[in-house]
Amino acid sequence: MRTALLIGLWLLSAASPAQPPGKHELFRRMAAAIGNIRTLTFTLHQSERIGGRMVASSQAAKLNTRPFKVYLKMTAPDEGSEVLYVEGANGGKAKVNPNRFPNKTLNLDPESGLMRKGRHHSVRQIGFGHIGAVLQNVYERYEAHMDEWVEFKGDVTYGGRKCWSAVLTNGNYALREVTVRSGENVIAVARRTFTNEHELLELNGLKNYDAVAPGRTLKVPDTYFKSIELYIDQATFLPVHQKMYDANGIIAIYDFKDLRVNPAIAPEEFTEGYKGYGF
Repeated sequence: MRTALLIGLWLLSAASPAQPPGKHELFRRMAAAIGNIRTLTFTLHQSERIGGRMVASSQAAKLNTRPFKVYLKMTAPDEGSEVLYVEGANGGKAKVNPNRFPNKTLNLDPESGLMRKGRHHSVRQIGFGHIGAVLQNVYERYEAHMDEWVEFKGDVTYGGRKCWSAVLTNGNYALREVTVRSGENVIAVARRTFTNEHELLELNGLKNYDAVAPGRTLKVPDTYFKSIELYIDQATFLPVHQKMYDANGIIAIYDFKDLRVNPAIAPEEFTEGYKGYGF
């Protein structure tokens, strides 16, 4: 009887969901987890609002964080195209295999309009570093509001991973005005204010990231998002699902699947001559 009771209690304990940490502890542990990433492999499925409609894309990725190196192979919409960017190499440019005629490798500025067309971010922002910096900025500015603004929604299973569902809503969200400084373009303003670069184009009726001059004022959201829904992996503390809203609704969804944290990636996998690459 005692053995059966112990087994029953063990099964009940094993089936019980892990308790989420406190809201402040959650942010601290997410930041630590992101900071401890050395390498990653994953598949990223994203949907971003471009010109009023959601545009989907997906890619498989290999990432080294320090120094920053990334290899991407697109699965949609430009299936088979590849991008290789290595910090400090190739004159700061990314190598791009468009996988279509004339089948010539291109060397492009990762911040250029051509590489960023139909996307919110540059290749240098892929992974968790960018969202980690955004969340850290929100936390540092509004630490006193976290208990009020963060809501745990319970446990979810996502991509085979046990996660906590949490929603952070900025109760102070509004547009404000920021003055463009000497030498800045829209990208620089967005990064200085931790806001969405593509959204600043739309908010200010701009056609490209360089269409500003020093002294001009831009409309800028108080934070990157009005609210964000996160699925936080209970094992890694990484936000593997991110769904962001602004004043007009969903602005972006990022889903990380097949995630491997700190796997061994050979240095040659970040070279254009690696087997299987088409550069």
